[in-house]
Amino acid sequence: MKALGWFSLALVAVAFLALFAVQSLVAMNRPREPEVLRKAAVIDMPVPTAGENASIPGVENFEARDRSLLGFRHYRSSQPTRIKLYLVHAETWDDLQFSSLATTLAVRSGMADVFTFDMRGHGQNPLHRGDVAYVGQPTNDLADLIRATSAPGDVIVIGGHSAGAAVAARLAAAPGQIKLSGLLMLAPVLSPDFAANRPDLDRWALPLSGRVAALRLQNALGIHWSDQEVAVQYAIPKAVWEGPLGFSVTSDYTWRFVKSLQLLSSNGSDFASVRVPYLAIAGSNDEVIDAEKLGAALTSFNKHGDTAVVPQETHFGIVNSQQTLAIIQNWLSKLH
Repeated sequence: MKALGWFSLALVAVAFLALFAVQSLVAMNRPREPEVLRKAAVIDMPVPTAGENASIPGVENFEARDRSLLGFRHYRSSQPTRIKLYLVHAETWDDLQFSSLATTLAVRSGMADVFTFDMRGHGQNPLHRGDVAYVGQPTNDLADLIRATSAPGDVIVIGGHSAGAAVAARLAAAPGQIKLSGLLMLAPVLSPDFAANRPDLDRWALPLSGRVAALRLQNALGIHWSDQEVAVQYAIPKAVWEGPLGFSVTSDYTWRFVKSLQLLSSNGSDFASVRVPYLAIAGSNDEVIDAEKLGAALTSFNKHGDTAVVPQETHFGIVNSQQTLAIIQNWLSKLH
């Protein structure tokens, strides 16, 4: 009996030592310095200017489920329309990424009322840059924005660019959340092992490998001590940082935010749960995903959509491409 007691104590001691070792790995694998990230940048990113956003709508507020007041922009359609399009920006950017696309769809063509918002942890003055309170909060915020700004009879379409497409797809795949009519995905990066990801995706999204391994182990054991620690950093070009809106760029993401920017399954298989028509658009020169593989990767899980490839466009260039705009307009016209 005494030996059993000593054995139990030994097991407890080993467990504590193991947890200490894992936590030490989290602490030791420190984030890279900003200059290191800037030198590592290989992706083509536009440099936004303040002048490009001179005529955009002002920020309005909606109340999220945690009683936080979050900002959004409403690009009001110049023509009567039932379509309301909600767009989620990519990782590193904020809602101003969509200012040109939203203005064209709403004001110039009158196709839709368009709504954009800054995910928590983004924009010009976030409370905790690159962090959220829990996994899935950005998708919940999107649902709360829709509830606050839509009415019965609206044709609700959600979408996003890059990891923002994953945030929208999480909502489209969630049963009984919001009655949706369509899902728009621009250069979607849905999960870390999604079949359309390029092999050198980690030249854009740079994980802290040791820390990520430790965090995965902790989460597998039901431990969330370090979910607020930075887990992935993005190699954003120096020209973007030094541009007039460089102060609003987000390069470092916590573990819980990283998990929020992807589907639940590592390969994106829960995309099969999406029950609305989807449209995916990517550029042939996309540095992050392989546009030629995108259609097959999506239809392997879900055949209820279409994929278009825009020649010569890059991962970030796809958003403001005139061909992208024409494809979106044609698709939206069929959702009435």
